Amino acid sequence: MGTTDRRHSYVAQERGDRTRPPRSHPRYWVLTLLLQKLERVVASEWLPAGDTALDYGCGNKPYEALFRRKFSEFVGADYAGNSHADLVIGPGGKLPVEDQSIDCVVSTQVLEHVEDPRVYLAEAYRALKPGGSLVLSTHGMWRYHADPADYWRWTLDGLHLELYHAGFDVWWTQSILGLASCALLLWQDATADSFPRWVRRPYTWLMQSAIGLFERWQPDNLSWDACIYVVLARKGERARPGLELA
Repeated sequence: MGTTDRRHSYVAQERGDRTRPPRSHPRYWVLTLLLQKLERVVASEWLPAGDTALDYGCGNKPYEALFRRKFSEFVGADYAGNSHADLVIGPGGKLPVEDQSIDCVVSTQVLEHVEDPRVYLAEAYRALKPGGSLVLSTHGMWRYHADPADYWRWTLDGLHLELYHAGFDVWWTQSILGLASCALLLWQDATADSFPRWVRRPYTWLMQSAIGLFERWQPDNLSWDACIYVVLARKGERARPGLELA
């Protein structure tokens, strides 16, 4: 199946519990810190409570319980074939919701997989109520991973600019894994498969332990060379150019 055929399909796979990865998981610290950053966003007064949060590209909705702390309804949207989804995303990423009907759009590790981030963000903008929130995480430095395709990586400046052009005002940005930790993670991914299968689990545990040490030593500040960025943005009141969905 080519990229063109895959881009609007859902990849059925065992995604596991992203909120409770085992210590030998190759993404243990990424997933652990991502949950911590999202918990910080949800606990913040900068994210107002509301009626409905929509997970745009929901997978198995790993953060539903977290966002239900502030939103009475949590709706998952994904392509046809995802049994966890409540809504089916249409052609061009179209959401089957009314304009300005959603209080918060949640997007975790999705933006790098969409064919056109401008269209995706425009649809999130359309669905949100005035002043509604966008909680988004995506990749800075990361290896290729198709789900079903993998198109994009961002610098911090580039991600902020993308959101600004989409009509959003960025309120808060956090990062996951600094430069040294990124280097260790990439080294782990580049070398793990060269070991016999029985060695890979302890090797991964060792590499994740080293990443954890680096993360404890560095202060909790914003890295310009991060693996992942987590952004809280609001639907701005600025005029924005129209963008027709495909």
